[in-house]
Amino acid sequence: MKTRIYIASTKSLEDAGTFSALYKTVPKYRQKKIDSYKEEKDKRLSLGVGLLLSIALRDAGIDENSLELYHADNGRPCFKGHPEINFSLSHSEERVMCAISEQPVGCDVEFITKDSNEETANWAKMECYAKASDTNMMDLIGGKKFFSKEYSFKEIDKDDGYKYIVCSRQPIEDSMISWLEKF
Repeated sequence: MKTRIYIASTKSLEDAGTFSALYKTVPKYRQKKIDSYKEEKDKRLSLGVGLLLSIALRDAGIDENSLELYHADNGRPCFKGHPEINFSLSHSEERVMCAISEQPVGCDVEFITKDSNEETANWAKMECYAKASDTNMMDLIGGKKFFSKEYSFKEIDKDDGYKYIVCSRQPIEDSMISWLEKF
């Protein structure tokens, strides 16, 4: 499976008809997660990352209906019996992001304000590294763990007010990134 990064806006999910139709296409585990949220914005974000994961799996030739989602001891979502499918999901405000690979991968998207650019970028790097390397985030913050040189980072700038970062053992090329304008 090739490493792929998917990024989308959840703006189209604000339409109730679109949301309802797309909600029906995601697996039951994702519907349950969506239903657990009270706020409509959170429901849209959860549906958005679920749709990106579905698209990523389809593009990789993997039947999502044959997979069983579980959470590892550290809370990381995985597919039971499929250690070759590594994925990471992230969302912020109106953006969703999914990274999928046969190798460990982590991604993070953060909304940027003029006051938070540098701080937010550092946080996003730590978060996607923690996801990719199964490192405890508090160990990174507290200085007990440090970034390993076997991982590289790709900062993606669409000049849309968000910071997108991917962490992987292989370099991320622009050709690996797909932008979806709507679902």
